[in-house]
Amino acid sequence: MPHRPNIRLATFGSYPTPLEELQALSKIVGGPRIWVKRDDLTGVAMGGSKTRALNTLLGDALSNGADTIVTCGPVTSNHIRITAACANRLGLEALLVIKHPYGESLDEQGHQGNMLLNHVLGARLEYVSADSLSDLELAMEGVAETLRSEGKKPYVIPGGGCSPMGALGYLELVAELARQSNQYGFKIDAILCASGSGCIQSGLILGNAYHHTAYPVIGVTINRSIGELAARISREVRNAAVLAGFDLRVQSGDICILDNYLGEGYAIPTEAAMSAIKLLAQQEGLLLDPCYTGKAMAGVLDLAKTRFTSGQNIVFIHTGGLPGMFNYSKELSRL
Repeated sequence: MPHRPNIRLATFGSYPTPLEELQALSKIVGGPRIWVKRDDLTGVAMGGSKTRALNTLLGDALSNGADTIVTCGPVTSNHIRITAACANRLGLEALLVIKHPYGESLDEQGHQGNMLLNHVLGARLEYVSADSLSDLELAMEGVAETLRSEGKKPYVIPGGGCSPMGALGYLELVAELARQSNQYGFKIDAILCASGSGCIQSGLILGNAYHHTAYPVIGVTINRSIGELAARISREVRNAAVLAGFDLRVQSGDICILDNYLGEGYAIPTEAAMSAIKLLAQQEGLLLDPCYTGKAMAGVLDLAKTRFTSGQNIVFIHTGGLPGMFNYSKELSRL
């Protein structure tokens, strides 16, 4: 097995997260058994799978003597919320560069969901006007350069934590799935997750190679085009493998990404996602959000009927994102 990179690991979250069979849902849908990996229960600031990436990213930040963590995302970002919480636990300042259409701070009425928690966590918030997520990351680099000129030692984390170091944080997720599926006596026929920055999907692909598993990984894009997202994942997998001491080259065309469930775009609810949210809440007591996990679950429900059959097993990665539900109170109240 390749070596683990010689970096200082931070220790955030409670692991292993549970793997649960959604028995009522599987019965309703028919066909394959549907399981959920509860990474919404990692335990840091309302949980989420981003804690896994932050274990390696912030460990690397500590190794490099950083005093400030700089990252970016839209107002709905779960990543920036968990980054702020984890930075607090290490005594590091968190500066969050936030995409806002007017480059202005939100008033008190805007403090809800993840943004409310960013405020409570005491993170420094820097609002910028950006037409795209790529523009936002460029703005973040400018903010970091200003900090350096002030004598600070910032450690920059790309949006969503998508980086080779971030992808390494998901190696243990694959190991957990292997142990748990063996314990429950079933073969994983597919792993499905929401894919935004591409970090978790990169980590799952990397983890397959690292642990010699061969789980098909299906990403449901919630913002980027298939081409852009596949290229990002291919690059991050290759570079992360180098850090782990082995060669792994995945062609963009071999990365499975679905855009059928995106709808009109990022953070815009779809009818299928809202139906999935209602179904999971009322049949399984499992909460999903309209931006990320709701759209991914819409993909699970569709594929369970069209691609998978009785006797097969789909594992859905619940990446978290529950604070985002409160940004959609009007839409959800109509369910």
